[in-house]
Amino acid sequence: MKTKLLLLLLAVAASLAADTVATDTAVFVQTDPRSPVLARLKAGSAVTIVGEAPAGWRRVEVSGPFEAYAHNRDITKGLTVRAGGNIYAAPRNDAQLLAVATADDKTEVIGLAGGDWCQVRLEKKLQGFIAVGEAANLSPTPRPQPLVAAPTPPAAPVTTAGRPVPVAANNADTPRLFAGTLVLARRAILNPNPPYDYQLTDATGRRFAYVDTRRLLLTDKMETFLDREITITGTVRNTVDGKDLVVAAESMALKK
Repeated sequence: MKTKLLLLLLAVAASLAADTVATDTAVFVQTDPRSPVLARLKAGSAVTIVGEAPAGWRRVEVSGPFEAYAHNRDITKGLTVRAGGNIYAAPRNDAQLLAVATADDKTEVIGLAGGDWCQVRLEKKLQGFIAVGEAANLSPTPRPQPLVAAPTPPAAPVTTAGRPVPVAANNADTPRLFAGTLVLARRAILNPNPPYDYQLTDATGRRFAYVDTRRLLLTDKMETFLDREITITGTVRNTVDGKDLVVAAESMALKK
């Protein structure tokens, strides 16, 4: 009798914890429709209800992957977020903290976000909130977009000389698109012996990555691109000392 009662209680608990959404639904980071959107669920998607939430909201658990941001200093030589590193909803110190990386988390750098930030992909379960009732009728604020990184185009990019860039099966080796101002890395006082001749800077003039140009087959001289806003297709990695990022350029073009 006790066993049947226990099984009944477990079944009731499971039914209370599981639910489906009737319409396309946004999962917010906080109980505020102006907070970042963690995920967007299609109508009919199953959700797991966890914990308690204020009136008009449900706390749910959703699975990744999620696109987020981390400080460059928290990126390892393997281009993952180090254990204990903070992962944010936007590339700002005052942005919503999504998670603190653990050794078991699957993370990957997928782009540069300007300044001291990288865009990362995080695969783990996170908790957020679904609006119900009157709160569900408020329009959410669109999720912030990367500042300088853009997704890799479906087709393999081509250099200015027309040489196809192979897209490797390993995501870390997949060429991606970056943007910024190309300048000389050498500075008489600040950086007299840089590891590379060129670097990409953001709108404030701060370096967010060196540029390795050894793979480039350019029809134009490098001087054409200096001190100009450009786009670069290439892969990103750490410098040998792990202090900076490097974009191994496969193609380069003036930004239109």
